[in-house]
Amino acid sequence: EFSVMQTQIHPHFLYNTLYSIQGLCDMGLTEDASAMVTALANFFRSSISCGKEIITVEEELSHIRNYLFIQEMRYGDVFSYEINVDAKLFPYSIVKLTLQPLVENAIYHGIKQKRGIGWIKVTGYTKDGFLYFEVEDNGLGMTPERLAEVRAGLADKTLGRIKMGLGVRSVHERIQLYYGTNVGLKIDSELNVGTVMTVMIPMERLEDK
Repeated sequence: EFSVMQTQIHPHFLYNTLYSIQGLCDMGLTEDASAMVTALANFFRSSISCGKEIITVEEELSHIRNYLFIQEMRYGDVFSYEINVDAKLFPYSIVKLTLQPLVENAIYHGIKQKRGIGWIKVTGYTKDGFLYFEVEDNGLGMTPERLAEVRAGLADKTLGRIKMGLGVRSVHERIQLYYGTNVGLKIDSELNVGTVMTVMIPMERLEDK
């Protein structure tokens, strides 16, 4: 079940990126096309990770940097981003594909739904023996009613696939499958202000497993 959920995340992203690369080639922008091909190859290399389900925080951050680079090439000045995670967190372990689906959600369901320049911030810190990662955007946000629906979808697996996208639900389910139900994903949002998605997982290193 864990592995099946991880394999469903990226097909549309791959198709759209390949079309963007084709467009750059047609316009003669071969250096930009080459940079996108390199980022795409690195992105999917990280996605595969030699079959590993658990990787280091450093590897996960490299994965989202490749993703954000590609999206920045595709959308130009639509958004900016900032990654603020202390290097002390890099050796700790995390379920693969935890942060990228949240960043993708921030772009497509937050920033692209409102006018003006958007921004995304990825922050990581430790507290009381746990790792916390926040993906924050200044996108459209949610009404209180919609936020209640999304939170209910996290709490009830049968509602999750109806109330929210596959990627966000998958993050929460995979974290709880691996670490237990006392951790997972929390969502806060305000309409026309933005959304913050917070991941909480235990502080563990790969050699501890």
